[in-house]
Amino acid sequence: MILRSALHRGLTCAALALPALAQATASLPEIPPVPPQTGTPGEIAPTPIPAPGKPAPAKPAPAPVPLADVAANLFTPRSVTGPLKLTFTIRNTGTRTLVFGARRDNAQNCAVAPLLRVVRVGTGEVVYPTPGAKRLCTQDFIVKSAPVKGNASYSRELTLPVGEYMLESWFAGLANGVPVKLPAPAMRVTVK
Repeated sequence: MILRSALHRGLTCAALALPALAQATASLPEIPPVPPQTGTPGEIAPTPIPAPGKPAPAKPAPAPVPLADVAANLFTPRSVTGPLKLTFTIRNTGTRTLVFGARRDNAQNCAVAPLLRVVRVGTGEVVYPTPGAKRLCTQDFIVKSAPVKGNASYSRELTLPVGEYMLESWFAGLANGVPVKLPAPAMRVTVK
């Protein structure tokens, strides 16, 4: 009797729960069937690797802007024996202090400034920077100030073989946070 009573209560509860269960399952989304596996039984199919998306376009570097109230000059002896000592001076003729910043250049023997292009006179051959002679430089950022009516100077040495050369020089970096390129007049030098 006890068993029959328990069975009766269980069936009654199940019958009462059926409409609620039917309503809940009616709102579930349909699950698509699993496609049959190919290959031998027990073999695991490789997970497909999604194709890489297009890389984000590179943000172009801001173009250097002309800088008024400055003059750039390269100072070096016109004739030398041994290494060429170069001093690049930026003269501030404006009414506010200018702060210049430049990084080491991998194509320029890790020099900060001046950046150079050296051409052999008579042949037009570029002898510096040496094509393909890239270096990995420390990424120092050198900052110098040119006060009102004052100068900021950068110095370096360059060893060249005997001959006559035209030196093109410039400063490439920042002036008060703005990208600039300041060229100096080209110079002719003789290395003996």
